[in-house]
Amino acid sequence: MKYIIEKDNEGVRLDRYLRKKLKTTPLTEIFKALRIGKIKVNNKKKKENYRLVEGDKLFIGLEVPEEEVNFIDLKNKDKILLKEGIIFENKDLLIFNKKKDMVMHKGSGFDYGVSEMFKSYFKSSDFNFVNRIDKKTSGLVIGAKNKIFTRMLTEEIRENRIKKKYYILVHGSIADDEFIIKNYLKKIEDKVIVTSKEDKGSKEAITIFKVIKRKNNITLLEAELLTGRTHQLRVQLSNLGHPILGDTRYGNDREKMLFLNSFYCKIEKFNIEVELDIPKEFKEKLK
Repeated sequence: MKYIIEKDNEGVRLDRYLRKKLKTTPLTEIFKALRIGKIKVNNKKKKENYRLVEGDKLFIGLEVPEEEVNFIDLKNKDKILLKEGIIFENKDLLIFNKKKDMVMHKGSGFDYGVSEMFKSYFKSSDFNFVNRIDKKTSGLVIGAKNKIFTRMLTEEIRENRIKKKYYILVHGSIADDEFIIKNYLKKIEDKVIVTSKEDKGSKEAITIFKVIKRKNNITLLEAELLTGRTHQLRVQLSNLGHPILGDTRYGNDREKMLFLNSFYCKIEKFNIEVELDIPKEFKEKLK
């Protein structure tokens, strides 16, 4: 087996790369193959701690089966759905407009999610979404097409350098035109609660809110996340006494959809900015 090392794997230790390629081969056999020259880089023996360089030519002289990647058999309508939902795309990343009721990943009774669909769409197991939104939430999510950009974008998110904004419809009329909610949230089983800074496991949550419109005892808000905690907007607004329309977990609602939409994304590092219009369902509620 011969491989040419791509940019994604530059800097990866040789033994770690081999363990991914040779999942059924014992580590002792891999080390022995390195020692006796059955595995070579650029036609030379290398130690297991060698760091790979883009363009390296790797030869593996072992008769071992590689693990097959099983992609979903996407129907034509699925491909159209994915293609039409891509708002921005370049060779390294994309921004996708997820519809409500689409799950991000497989699990919890779902055989696959949007992530697995895109892996099949690109025929690449390296594709990954670096952020996620709930099944009921609609709007923008960021996908990386390779491992390098997965790491880079994950770092941007961790350091809160990617700006994200949401449209939200809440019950009641909020008096303040602009306000900030800063509190501490803690996850307990399948719910998130507002707690204190001293409570073990609590995390600070900060959101900037602006009122866009008030009508029919409903308020349309724009929310900018300064932190990205689980169910942050839903919990903060419910605790304020203005739960989101359609939120059955943190409110008492019979709406058919959750009126929470991720409409804005700015990745300053790569000079990317995407903004969506107010969803038609939101506008209809405010007529």
